[in-house]
Amino acid sequence: MKVFIQIGHGVIGAVVISCVCIWQAGSYGEARHTISIIGAIAILIASLYLLRSRWVRWGSRQVWLKYHQRLASLGLCLVLFHSAFQPLAWHSWLTFLLALSNLGTGIAVSLTARNVRKLLLRCHLVLAPILLVSIVFHGQAKLDHDDFFPLTDVHDVPCAKCHTSKPLLFHVETIYQQELDTSATIPEDIHWRFTLHNTEISSTARIIIKEVGEVWSLVDKELNRTYHVKKEADQIALYADSPYRSYTCITCHEHNTPELISAHELHGVSDFHRCLVCHQTEIDGIRYGRQRVNWEYDPNW
Repeated sequence: MKVFIQIGHGVIGAVVISCVCIWQAGSYGEARHTISIIGAIAILIASLYLLRSRWVRWGSRQVWLKYHQRLASLGLCLVLFHSAFQPLAWHSWLTFLLALSNLGTGIAVSLTARNVRKLLLRCHLVLAPILLVSIVFHGQAKLDHDDFFPLTDVHDVPCAKCHTSKPLLFHVETIYQQELDTSATIPEDIHWRFTLHNTEISSTARIIIKEVGEVWSLVDKELNRTYHVKKEADQIALYADSPYRSYTCITCHEHNTPELISAHELHGVSDFHRCLVCHQTEIDGIRYGRQRVNWEYDPNW
């Protein structure tokens, strides 16, 4: 019974810390990184119990165990909160499963005895350092952004700043609505629109109708992706299946000035949230983005 009380303290602590982090950051996406760092630190401190059980003789072992259980459950729950709601990459799943396994073996060790306990304890001791390494690896893999756009200086921001939870790819006119209702695979014109917006999709992507004339899904089995289509006013909006496959610059950069709107509409660009699809920028001598335009807009021209 005591072990569940200690774990309960850790779970409550994790919920409180997560709520405070989300409240301060403004959104779950922006708080995820902080939550995982606090969780990793808590797990690292909880691992100090190994010193007391093997080499150090200072303090009561039961007191050490009590705080080990609290801190370990706190850290593991924070890691689970970080990964469970949106494990998009394989290393996210790895971290999630390792945290779950650590929590499970830790509880099982407290509830078993003799040979089974020894076996579970060995598994628990092996899984803990692997989890810490996976957290570091997950963070490094997620932040390896230089191939597309370096996250340095003012661009060193949480992923959720640019990768929104509902990333809009582009809008199309409602003339395609009937084609979406009647076609089995993606219409050629909409496939061309995906290509125009620098988004890869197979021509064999199938249309799944959720609500006729209102909501559709484009299931691309070849590339293992699904895009969501919704009717919005007099247009049809297409959304990415993953927030990390689309991005927006307008969270931080102002794009609703009359000059900018006029410049884009003049050249037939109705959606200009993904700036690097059309414009290049140079950071530390390296160019990023695709130069699809070759004009300089002059509002006084």
